[in-house]
Amino acid sequence: MNEIAADLHTHTIASGHALDTLRTVCDFALKKGLQGIATTDHGPGIPGGANVVYFIALPKLVESVNLPLRIISGVEDDIQNRRGELALPNDVRKNLEIVMTGCHPFTWMADQNRRVRTEAVINAMTKGNIKLFTHPIATYYDIELDPVTDAAICSKVALELNSRNLSERKPVVGFLEKCAKKSAPIVVNSDAHTAEEVGLISGALELLSETGFPLELVINRSPASISTFFGFEWD
Repeated sequence: MNEIAADLHTHTIASGHALDTLRTVCDFALKKGLQGIATTDHGPGIPGGANVVYFIALPKLVESVNLPLRIISGVEDDIQNRRGELALPNDVRKNLEIVMTGCHPFTWMADQNRRVRTEAVINAMTKGNIKLFTHPIATYYDIELDPVTDAAICSKVALELNSRNLSERKPVVGFLEKCAKKSAPIVVNSDAHTAEEVGLISGALELLSETGFPLELVINRSPASISTFFGFEWD
């Protein structure tokens, strides 16, 4: 696999700890030949994250940007309880094209043990609160990967191969082997926090080639596969 169509996990200054504006991120994405990006800033469940008003406005804001780039509205929200409920209200999330979550510091998930975190993630998946679970391995707080993978498959949720978390090769390869064996869909993302990092996924793509990972399981391989999986139009 040589490329992806869109980087579906990027951050801007709205996240509270990223460095560039959405306009700058888009400019770099175009320079790198991407066909699209998802702007997925942190929500109100993490200190410094964007507030509810930002996400209410986001769908209209991305539509107003006149660039030859598909800008997908999204959020990387945070789970608030064992039931898998998110910080951003449902009536706001439903107007975004991609809703994802992960385990982050200074959140409710950070204070839980591995079993509770796993249960909360599974509930977020099975209740339809998310369509992508970010950095499931080599991340801040671990989860039980087998039941989460099974829940993702049943709930049609993608798991992320995060290019920022490839230093521990063994668990990453094990994750890819598990996903390939179970036919679990993945998304390959940069998790960019600067404009320069957008589309920076060469190490992840090399791992996919080395492990013989099935191309058809990579959701962001094309605009068609992205729109089909996440359920929105690619204009």
